[in-house]
Amino acid sequence: MSATPLCVAAAGMACPLGLSAESAGAALRARMNRFKRSRYHDDDGAPMVLSELSTLAPELRREERVLGLLGMAVASAVRGLEGAELAHLPLLVGTSTPKRPGGVPEVFPRALEHLGQAHGLRLEGTLSRSLAQGNTAGLRALAEARLLLARHPRLPGCLVAAVDSFINASSLDGLLRQGRLLRPDNSDGVIPGEAAACLLVTRRPRRDDACPLRLAGLGFGQERATLQSDEPLRGLGLAQAYREALAEGGVDVAEVDFRVADASGEGYGFKELSLALSRLLHKRRESTPLWLPAESLGETGAASGLVALAWASVAMRHGYAPGPRVLISTSDSAGGRAAVLLRGPDTYTPRGMP
Repeated sequence: MSATPLCVAAAGMACPLGLSAESAGAALRARMNRFKRSRYHDDDGAPMVLSELSTLAPELRREERVLGLLGMAVASAVRGLEGAELAHLPLLVGTSTPKRPGGVPEVFPRALEHLGQAHGLRLEGTLSRSLAQGNTAGLRALAEARLLLARHPRLPGCLVAAVDSFINASSLDGLLRQGRLLRPDNSDGVIPGEAAACLLVTRRPRRDDACPLRLAGLGFGQERATLQSDEPLRGLGLAQAYREALAEGGVDVAEVDFRVADASGEGYGFKELSLALSRLLHKRRESTPLWLPAESLGETGAASGLVALAWASVAMRHGYAPGPRVLISTSDSAGGRAAVLLRGPDTYTPRGMP
């Protein structure tokens, strides 16, 4: 993996809680949600509880819904940039895997067309592409961005985005058939949601950035004990992802100030987080705060990793993060695991807690 450093120059988000990283971050901090009974019904005729973006028309087809989310997140991340700058920024987009029922379809070339038509944004097109990697897609796109910037030294930066939506009949039916949908008779389930997030990553921080943020380490692993397997869950895949990210960033897990994860209501995810941390933590520590965007957004799939990163970056810039070192992780249902270490300045001092 390239050693090219990455800095988070800007972040954008589109989700039921807001159409910018700042507004969504403030709502996440306040633990707000937009959960509501929907027009979709389960086998018993009961309305399903969803978290959907109300500004998108409910009759939109799946592809149009995804493009709408993605376009708003990208536009938010590049607000203030000139057209000449945008023309040299490639776009990498993480999406769900093709095997997932109701998953996000291939977004290129429609994504670039939509950004031009709906938002007037003309991006670099030859290097832009999507990665269908499920919940780990956003963090894997960050790894691709590092390689891209290493291979093309003239690129000023890269836009890394991720988008997903479970607000369609196929996705909801898939969750229902897998027993993963939160229902009165299933407390160990998820609330389907949707979101998109986008980061502008560069080699160096902006000169006027009062709180420069650096992506200090990336790590990946593979867990054999998936929800569909008979293997005992030991947290080895996530522990490996943690280990790689922390080693690259030169940080011990005991020095991490807080974690953000994509666990979305199922006991499996929380057990894995605990097991992975216990495999690395060898020094006594009272607690490491754990932030869970899904508590307010529901299951956001491929978007979850960058949603977590965008929230963490907003929290540091606004001074309510517990400290300057945050470990972010995602876990895909097929077994993929990913982690990233985000570091703020060593002089960072929290001004308030969430």
